[in-house]
Amino acid sequence: MSMENRARLAEVMRAPEPDLAEANLRIAAEARPGVDPTRWLAEVDRLADLAGPDDASAVFELLRQEGYSGDEQTYDDPRNSFLDQVMRRRRGLPIALSALAISIGRRTGAQIVGVATPGHYIVAELAGGRVRYVDPFHGWAVRSVDELTDLIHDVAGVDLEPGHLAPVSAQVTVTRMLLNLEGSYRRRGRPDDVLWCCELLALISPEDPAPRVRVAEVLVELGRPDEAEALLGSLLTTTPPSLALRVAESVLDEIRAARLN
Repeated sequence: MSMENRARLAEVMRAPEPDLAEANLRIAAEARPGVDPTRWLAEVDRLADLAGPDDASAVFELLRQEGYSGDEQTYDDPRNSFLDQVMRRRRGLPIALSALAISIGRRTGAQIVGVATPGHYIVAELAGGRVRYVDPFHGWAVRSVDELTDLIHDVAGVDLEPGHLAPVSAQVTVTRMLLNLEGSYRRRGRPDDVLWCCELLALISPEDPAPRVRVAEVLVELGRPDEAEALLGSLLTTTPPSLALRVAESVLDEIRAARLN
């Protein structure tokens, strides 16, 4: 864990327009301390120079020509979430590929925004009063609303609603990145990695008690009940009541009961 790296991530997320590329690379550096965000941000800058100014179509075509696409073979591999690995392998999750396109657009002036549809993150080009939806995972294909309706039903089992197509903030996007990683590490039985994911979620959403409750639960799993008890005790005395805090009280009761056995 690097406190400097975490401090920089918090600083990036406080910016009026957070750079998704740097936020993602700071997360990658948390997972693997050898990652140098500066090196990979230079690669994002190189791609932006190649794309040219103010042209979303050029960004999508460049990434298609560079070979960026979805990893359908090892979809749940955590590497598919980290931009350094995505840029190295030219493969990734929908949200990571989208973050790269959005970050290039941020540098070139192209109006590319994230759209967090259920189960399948995409991007949208906003230009000339029109909206064009693009699916980075499937060859940067342009998607109609009807096609997206079918796609979302297939991958998430839900009906597409108008609100699903609204552009989302960097905060929503980075939160979803971390939740994806948390789930992937849980499925792999890697509580140490689940822990830092929850800690980063708490860092970028300090007003939300839920990530800190999950931090405490993982600390218990890792055999660190004293730290969990201290965290939950502080949380219960400093945060307004919520469902997450009721869960926190339950976890705290379990920790204290365990001490009596």
